[in-house]
Amino acid sequence: MRFALGVLMVLATAGVAHAKPSNPAFLGIGMQDVRQTGPCMITEVTRGSGAKAAGLRKGDMLTAIDGVPVPGCDAVLRVVQGHQSGDTVLIAVVRMDKLLTVKADLVSRDEILRRRLVGQPIVATELFGVDDQRSVDLSALRGKTAIVGWFDVRRCDGCTAVFGKLADWSRAQAGKGGFPPMPLAVTLGQRDQAKQLTPLGLDVPLALADPQLYEELTVPDGERINFMVIDCRGVVQYVAPIAPNGDDTEAAIDELFAAAEQASRRSMK
Repeated sequence: MRFALGVLMVLATAGVAHAKPSNPAFLGIGMQDVRQTGPCMITEVTRGSGAKAAGLRKGDMLTAIDGVPVPGCDAVLRVVQGHQSGDTVLIAVVRMDKLLTVKADLVSRDEILRRRLVGQPIVATELFGVDDQRSVDLSALRGKTAIVGWFDVRRCDGCTAVFGKLADWSRAQAGKGGFPPMPLAVTLGQRDQAKQLTPLGLDVPLALADPQLYEELTVPDGERINFMVIDCRGVVQYVAPIAPNGDDTEAAIDELFAAAEQASRRSMK
């Protein structure tokens, strides 16, 4: 049985060879084919997504999108791939033997994260530092600007290279004096898993987060790093999901660094 984890992504499917954009439109569901040939069942709905706003639920069976039949999850992906962020789609589902049709807006991951996090104080965290074996509370980093990259270490191909770029940039900023942004990578895990993650070679500090906190501060997605910039007051100033092997990766990284540098300059005033 094929299982599609996380959110429904536009322009990104398992086995697709071409580069993925960092911030495509998406519906906001996890899905699973009930049998090898379908039908496609919703397994989770992302908070703040168009699917959530439309009232789609776990257990709904997708039958058509914009009048196009979708016998399985692959067909769902193919139909949605033709849309852009901001489009509205008509989705037909079977729920408890009843056929329902709803309208859902397709939005991007960064839009969901902006609505949820930007301008808000970061919540208290109980992250566990892999390198120094200490607890990390992002809400207690007063006077420091931080760039935090949340990622799934089990599934994120190319993440190490992106964090390497972050480490190089951070060292260059330190050479300029002042208060350079502090880099941090965060992945899902428990303290007893720390030794397994030590040899990753990310070149930036690594911390572990429990599933509840991880879900609260990200749009879960194994193929992207969810970056955020937290200013010296502990307020989230910027969010940016970045696909490590995307066709826009370099541009997205440059924008992230510019946002972090701007937040850092504010801390020196």
